[in-house]
Amino acid sequence: MTVHTPVRVGRWHALLLWGRRRHAPIGADSAVFTAVRGTLAMPVMFGVVTVIEMVVLHLLIPVLWISAVLAALSVASLIVLTSSVALARVHPHVLSPTTLTLRTSGKVVAMVDRATIVSARIHRRYGVVSPTLDGGRLVLPHQDGTTVDIDLSCPTTVAVPSPLQRWRVEGSAHSFGLQVDDPAALVAALGRPAPAIGFTSARRSRPVANNNTIKAAAVMPDPAQMGEV
Repeated sequence: MTVHTPVRVGRWHALLLWGRRRHAPIGADSAVFTAVRGTLAMPVMFGVVTVIEMVVLHLLIPVLWISAVLAALSVASLIVLTSSVALARVHPHVLSPTTLTLRTSGKVVAMVDRATIVSARIHRRYGVVSPTLDGGRLVLPHQDGTTVDIDLSCPTTVAVPSPLQRWRVEGSAHSFGLQVDDPAALVAALGRPAPAIGFTSARRSRPVANNNTIKAAAVMPDPAQMGEV
């Protein structure tokens, strides 16, 4: 069965998929672009600290039931932490013939019509390490910044969800800064013409414009002039 819309799985399913080194279902004609390189260092550090905390509290608290409750809470926090990491890793960015679906922490941030993408290039930027919307530019980095810049012909709606209101990012963006593990592959994929599928409109199946196609159009001879000659 072909999946035409992004699929989000639950925490337990994400843990199972991560353990099997698989991602959430996507369409047969879609491709995934991960952004996970180097992202395990911080969760592993927190996990180690939590385990050490469990041992220390068990040695310092003489009351058995209190020690057991604290240990259970620590285990629950480890499960939540691990499942959160799994959710992010099994829900990468997805490129379909018509749409580029961008995600952060496993949640959909924007669904960009490929027909509106006018350029995509490798550009490494550092300094910003959390989702930010500034001047119509949405940055989706991790601790190493971003690796790809994407420009659109018209703005698209974006929304970065967060449990806390002050961390939520909502608005519209006409350019993106993304972190992906293989920036060259993403740029190349966006530069290829998107194949027409089903009853897709001509606008949505139009290939991304690039310098080569623009130059080719500029030197194309006029059929009327050829006939006169």
